[in-house]
Amino acid sequence: MKYLAVILVLVLALAGLANAQKQAPAPPETVQVSYGLVIDNSGSYRTLLEKIISLASVIVEENKPGDETFLVTFISTPKIVLRQELTENKREIRDAVENMFIEGGLTAIVDAVKSSADYLSENARSDVDRSKALVLITDGDERQSTAKIEDVVKVLKDAKIRVFVLALSEEKVYPKVIDRLCKETGGVKYTPRTRDEIAAAVKSLVSAIRTK
Repeated sequence: MKYLAVILVLVLALAGLANAQKQAPAPPETVQVSYGLVIDNSGSYRTLLEKIISLASVIVEENKPGDETFLVTFISTPKIVLRQELTENKREIRDAVENMFIEGGLTAIVDAVKSSADYLSENARSDVDRSKALVLITDGDERQSTAKIEDVVKVLKDAKIRVFVLALSEEKVYPKVIDRLCKETGGVKYTPRTRDEIAAAVKSLVSAIRTK
């Protein structure tokens, strides 16, 4: 009877383990990603430039084989610049990031996102399971865009491009535009303040852009 009881306990334990494994959620599917770094270079970022260069470089360093990245910097609409075309070469992107510089002008966030989305749609690899994303680094202070945000959101949705925002500022973050871009495309907004919060946000972001 003693041995039968032990066997029964073992059988029940194994059955419970098997049931728990069946009920455990599957890990999120990760895929290769084509994404753009879309970085505010306006005057409000003058004191944050070195920090932004550092965190953008960390994001790029986390790229996996087959990932491709481009860099757009923006101020006003005439100063939206494709600094580096889509590439799998991390060094090319890092070099372009390190050569960014700050200029004065009225910030055109929506126009920059529209330009970046158009470029990504036309040039990204066409793998069926590939993720497409824009990583927007800005304080959200929209000043001069000519494109309407509802039109840009439609472009993003049609192209299945998600927008992820690192909202950085030494003073104030302006949420209206960046919240809508994230919410309506399935992206995420991060508003880190401390060094630890920035590190955690970057870690979360690099995972999120490649998760379906």
